[in-house]
Amino acid sequence: MNRPTPPDLHDVRVNDREQLIYLLTEAAEIEHGLMCTYLYAGWSLKQAAAEGVTPAQLEAIDRWRKEIRSVAMEEMAHLASVNNLLMSIGSPPHFRRQNFPVPAGYHPASLVVRLAPLNRDTLAHFIYLERPEGMEMAQAPGFETPVSYQRRPRASRLTPTADEFDTVGHLYRGIGAGFKALAERLGERALFVGAPQAQLGPDIMTLPGLVTVTDLTSALQAVDVIVEQGEGSRHDNEASHFARFQAMAAEYDAFLRADPAFTPHRPAASDPLMFAPIGDAPGVQVTDPGSARVLDLANATYGLMLRLLASGTGTAQGVAARRSEIDGAVGLMHVLNGLSVLLTTLPAGSDPATHAGMNFHLPRSGLALPQAGAGAALLAERAHEIALALDVLADSIPGLDAKLADQLRAVAAALATPANDH
Repeated sequence: MNRPTPPDLHDVRVNDREQLIYLLTEAAEIEHGLMCTYLYAGWSLKQAAAEGVTPAQLEAIDRWRKEIRSVAMEEMAHLASVNNLLMSIGSPPHFRRQNFPVPAGYHPASLVVRLAPLNRDTLAHFIYLERPEGMEMAQAPGFETPVSYQRRPRASRLTPTADEFDTVGHLYRGIGAGFKALAERLGERALFVGAPQAQLGPDIMTLPGLVTVTDLTSALQAVDVIVEQGEGSRHDNEASHFARFQAMAAEYDAFLRADPAFTPHRPAASDPLMFAPIGDAPGVQVTDPGSARVLDLANATYGLMLRLLASGTGTAQGVAARRSEIDGAVGLMHVLNGLSVLLTTLPAGSDPATHAGMNFHLPRSGLALPQAGAGAALLAERAHEIALALDVLADSIPGLDAKLADQLRAVAAALATPANDH
């Protein structure tokens, strides 16, 4: 039986600015990873009664899809706020992360980050990830860490290193304490040396709860908003991710009691991969030729979207130029959604019972930014390349919406138009 372990509530250490930056970069990767896992689960949900659900079940599934998308958008806001926290103390933003499934040891043993369709165990895993700090809860079946390990360092070091934390809220408690300690030791003026205009704010991007950080008060506000919205909510309110996933689970259980065969998700693969797994590593390689090309297209779109986000964040460009890049990234989310939902209808390989899925693959060069002055042209060039590939693929893949290429061309055209900054 999978039993809960008593939570470890030690204080996450912050000795200096470098350690605080280290913790914030891990927080950014966690927010990014959770956003992807939630999106994947939402994309896996059925969209028609013909897929073997009743009208009442389909109505609930449609609500769950919207709810999951809302949570994922808040995770994006958390990622933006964490990057604002990073930039406020002089660090560049951080959009990198490990490819899925995240290997053991990279995050604490309690934080398993992988892609899976929305079945009851996946939903239990989401509840576990969002549980309030101090709550004892067993990990969901199938999401246990493959090995037991402890990342807590034996002694303080000058080199920034990983620390142990039981929940994401535990990590943010350490981050908040680190901001307080460094502000007291260094003084706020010396700590908050980053340029506020480099951050993402409402003049660049509209996201729920996004906070621009300029001092200790706004830094702690950003941390509190993230925690309150769901990363281990301190006050367990109905709007927290934890409470929203719990309500979804209660409704799921009611459907199972009435119909034990209730299955709200398509047979999308758990841990889909572009390339064959090495050794006994987990994952299902998408080998069907058509599905593999759609997956390649989706990952290329995702890579361009991230590059646009990174290029529009933390730079010296004017507001109009940055907004054009961020708007382009938001526009590509529609393309990514269309391709990713399509993948859940296509075979992963020779077994028709397992469908493909988006895996958010990031190559090493994925976030390498163009040199100053060449950025918009290179980003527009990439958007055109993906649009052309989509045009060709739409002729051979049933269900692939050729109009998605128009969105890519619109992004390219906007990037090619000189921004009027002031």
